[in-house]
Amino acid sequence: MNLKALVSQHQQAFKQKVMQTLAAKHSMSMKQVVEEHGDVIERYIQEKYKGVEQAVSKILEFKRPVVLNIRRDPCSDDVCMICERDQPNIEELQRLYGDKFVFYEIYDSSSEGALYHIIHQGEGEKLLPLTAVIHKGEVKRYWSGRPVEVEEYRVYLDPLV
Repeated sequence: MNLKALVSQHQQAFKQKVMQTLAAKHSMSMKQVVEEHGDVIERYIQEKYKGVEQAVSKILEFKRPVVLNIRRDPCSDDVCMICERDQPNIEELQRLYGDKFVFYEIYDSSSEGALYHIIHQGEGEKLLPLTAVIHKGEVKRYWSGRPVEVEEYRVYLDPLV
């Protein structure tokens, strides 16, 4: 899964949903929505995805594979127990691999946190954390909603070293 393509597809689907909602709410055709509100919709979409696009640009700048971890902010009042149970595994990976990988953490409450919904394409309940292995712009594998043992991560990380 190419990360930039995933973002683009998500952005287009969201834009379509916004236009459909506007059309239905104001009894307009899609053509009318585009003609009368197209510029505003474009600005809204650009603003909505700005954080995501900045995070993706940063991830794509790295020459090394990236372990992206999207989790709840540990300082938040609403603690994610799954995130807390997975964090020692991420820390162990950092210890094992050192600078062979970039470990990139995003909190779900940030604008970049929307990457969770873009990457999580699978079936099932969407729960934190989401950890993804990204190499050369491709999402090689991701896990969500459960702590992942170090050995399971290593199956995907070792071949990239």
